[in-house]
Amino acid sequence: MNAYSAQHRRHAAGIVLPVVLIMLLILTIASLVIIEQIGSQTRMAGNSAAEQLSVQAAEATLRHAANQLNSGSLSGFRNNTGGLYCNRPDCGLLTTPPWTVAANWTGALSAKITATDDGSLHKFMIEELPPVVPRGSDARHPLQVYRITARVAGPDGNSVVMLQTLFQKP
Repeated sequence: MNAYSAQHRRHAAGIVLPVVLIMLLILTIASLVIIEQIGSQTRMAGNSAAEQLSVQAAEATLRHAANQLNSGSLSGFRNNTGGLYCNRPDCGLLTTPPWTVAANWTGALSAKITATDDGSLHKFMIEELPPVVPRGSDARHPLQVYRITARVAGPDGNSVVMLQTLFQKP
């Protein structure tokens, strides 16, 4: 019996090393997979946060443009430059909305820019649309309607958000 257990121990000692190496390999692969998943989840969370910040910045840019319109500090819609466009029959209807043309968003004179501290680029353009008469209102006092389009590119350049709103001015 003593000879059998010594022979068995010698044979078992030769099996332990490959088993341990295989288990170590499995643990290493599992660790690498977990690390990769954590890294991609972190990137997704960062991208989501950047997008949310860009949406908030675009909303703030819309409010800023509406405040400027309301205060009367913007003029020059008939020139169709600098982010201010006239899209009315009396000044020539635009065949293509200016916010759909990529070139209108680039360049210093194409769209109004608001200053930012975070490095993101906030631009907006305003179209003066034909006046409207609300149902049941006096046709002699139409409301002036504007379409404000805000475009924000986040600091990373990958999170670009475009929002629009209609603004009416009596």
